[in-house]
Amino acid sequence: MNPGALMDPQNIPAIYPEGAATQQQAAQMQQAAAMAQAAQAQQIAGMTQAGAAAQAGMPVSHRPMRQAGRQLRSTTQLHAVVEACQTVRIACVDEEGPFIVPMSFGYDWADPEEIDADAPRLALWVHSAGVGRKVDAFNREPRVAIEMDVQEGLITGTYACAYSYAYRSIMGTGTIHRIQGIEAKRYGLTRIMQHLAPEASTDFTDQALARANIYCIDIDRFTGKQRA
Repeated sequence: MNPGALMDPQNIPAIYPEGAATQQQAAQMQQAAAMAQAAQAQQIAGMTQAGAAAQAGMPVSHRPMRQAGRQLRSTTQLHAVVEACQTVRIACVDEEGPFIVPMSFGYDWADPEEIDADAPRLALWVHSAGVGRKVDAFNREPRVAIEMDVQEGLITGTYACAYSYAYRSIMGTGTIHRIQGIEAKRYGLTRIMQHLAPEASTDFTDQALARANIYCIDIDRFTGKQRA
């Protein structure tokens, strides 16, 4: 698989085939992507360079989870966490420093057997207003960290420090891309609605989509954890 393809936001829907409702929709998205590609080539190149530079500074080997017995490893377990979670917390940085913003999201999975890889890939779709602190931060530095969790209830004990809380969580890092093109935006917003409100209408007008501010986070590394 070509890792560079993941850095192009217009290619993201194509690598997650489960998200495409029909071949016709996929063809429409590819056509829209091709039309938008030339106009945003410089923008994508800048974002790619920033992401590559950040990745170059990352350690070659990642620290293993200290309590390895709590790590969620199966794709079924990881899928379940993302499906049950309704909010992703995105850590980013601007000129004032690091901060965290919670956002609703949609998602696409690509399991290892589908993409000939050692680990699953995850893409998160989010939308926002066209201006604001998080928009400025995403434009300034596309490398972000994410966290999502599902609360499972209180764990009681015989003394204060024995109390804890049961949860399942996912933490990771990735690169956020602003999506261009009506059909690519339609795809992303549809994925968000399908996760948050599966029964709601996903009939978006072209005018509404033109105004929409849609992002996709390509998660390049993540781990799952469970405290039961």
